[in-house]
Amino acid sequence: MYVLDKSIEISASPTEVREKFLDFSQLPNYHPNGFFRSIKPTIPDKPFEAGDKVDIVFEFGGSTATCLANSPTEFRWIGSVPLIFSGEHTFRFTPSTTTPGGTTFYQEEKFTGALSFMMGDSFVARQIGFQAKTKNGWERYNQDLKAWCEGSK
Repeated sequence: MYVLDKSIEISASPTEVREKFLDFSQLPNYHPNGFFRSIKPTIPDKPFEAGDKVDIVFEFGGSTATCLANSPTEFRWIGSVPLIFSGEHTFRFTPSTTTPGGTTFYQEEKFTGALSFMMGDSFVARQIGFQAKTKNGWERYNQDLKAWCEGSK
């Protein structure tokens, strides 16, 4: 298993950050041409619940995932190509310990399967570059979400 993570401090409450995060219709406005291009429920206008399908378009592809959790503290999905590659992606909204009244927004993905090594730190994985591209994409997303939540976008 390979795990990637990124976090950012946002000067807005966890409730506010989560509300803006879940307004996926605004994604193209605050994160244009970013890592996450589109996140949509397969059943339009239905709030996500565990077991629901999620259509995701990334910077370099797309997939349909399954929502595992949608709670006040996290949103989580899993997408996979059985036995070959699987990613369980978690977004967390926790009260900040460094920004009074703010949020620590955290992304993590656990990769498993035969090709999960591509997200690791080996020489071959570094040459492929998926880990670096993913981390850079998440960092751009985190910065854009922060700017939107703090009112500068």
